Amino acid sequence: MSRRSEQKKARRKKRQAEREEGWIPARMLEQLEIASDLQAFDEQLTERGWEFAEDVDDETGAAWYWVPSEADVPDEDDVVNVTVALLTPEDDGEIVHVVFVGTADDYQFGVEEFFAHLDAIEAYRLGDPIPEFA
Repeated sequence: MSRRSEQKKARRKKRQAEREEGWIPARMLEQLEIASDLQAFDEQLTERGWEFAEDVDDETGAAWYWVPSEADVPDEDDVVNVTVALLTPEDDGEIVHVVFVGTADDYQFGVEEFFAHLDAIEAYRLGDPIPEFA
């Protein structure tokens, strides 16, 4: 092999090694991005007083409770006693499911839309009319 060919081969090996060293599989990169987004979402909510629900299983998703909304509610299927915000794996963390205290209705928002309506969501108390979201 000529000296020129050997140099070319060495440069190619060096480029491949550098590329492989920093390469993260696309699926793992996506999971890291989702985890980062989830952490930022959690920080924004917990700073406002929402509590992360430790008792929710991974298949359901990640949930936060707005404790100031807690109320005694009738013991009926799916009726919640506190306003809940939920991110599910099926939605890849892009849809926030909100269930208001005393209801079982699932209101869905994009993440930015959720934060735009967060004051109204937090202000809701059992017996109030459900806020209208336009």
